[in-house]
Amino acid sequence: MNEYARDDILVDADWLESRLGEPNLRVVDCDLPDAFGRAHLPGAVNPKDHYYKDPSDSRFIAPPEQFAAMMETLGIGDETLVVGYDASGLRLAARLMWSLNYYGHANVRILDGGWNLWLKQGRPITMATVKPGAAKFTPKPADETFVGAEHVMAALQRPDAVVLDVRSDAEWQGKEARGNKRAGRMPGAVHHEWLKNLTAEDQHYLPAAELRAAMESLGVTPDKEVITVCQAGIRAASAAVALRLLGYEDVRVYDGSFQDWANRDDTPLV
Repeated sequence: MNEYARDDILVDADWLESRLGEPNLRVVDCDLPDAFGRAHLPGAVNPKDHYYKDPSDSRFIAPPEQFAAMMETLGIGDETLVVGYDASGLRLAARLMWSLNYYGHANVRILDGGWNLWLKQGRPITMATVKPGAAKFTPKPADETFVGAEHVMAALQRPDAVVLDVRSDAEWQGKEARGNKRAGRMPGAVHHEWLKNLTAEDQHYLPAAELRAAMESLGVTPDKEVITVCQAGIRAASAAVALRLLGYEDVRVYDGSFQDWANRDDTPLV
């Protein structure tokens, strides 16, 4: 797909349609329940929390036992092939991928083009719901994909690291606080809004050459540790997927992002 370095991240609609109904496949509609209730892919399930956050601290991903319970409710076990999709620019499917990867589940893909392209192509949809069978999910946190504020503060001073802020222009410029105590940007970070990684139509990631040129123009290069940030780790997950498509190996998501950073008193903003 578009000469990406990785071929184990995206799947196209033909690939998925030909596999619908396979017992080891779990399709996850990552959009809100109202959208899922109107129609969805056959056999798809829908999470109650499409951010997979800690109920007691919404800045961060759910702890291992709670996340495992979320996945088991969806019928996702250790051997399940998961395919996520949405109608929200693939950011929610990317969040599912990052969350599963963080907890050690690598067998997950994103439907390229998402719900919108699937619907446009006239592929099968349904209003029927399914009750997933029993599943056992074993969380194995991969700490190298997750960073907190202290790590980000140190990375802002390192020449071998770059912080990539993928929020909107208004957020970057400090004109929109999103309910945070403070607004602005991290000193030393670079900015590239997450939507610029996607085609304006059909929710495709841009071809590899275009993505690579945009990243390298900002100093976001494969030899560096790249930390993606947004408001709550959702858009940052989408940007992380784009970088992984290019073969970047050291990509981390600041899960708390500005929901954490901009509500602390010890973190710099300009």
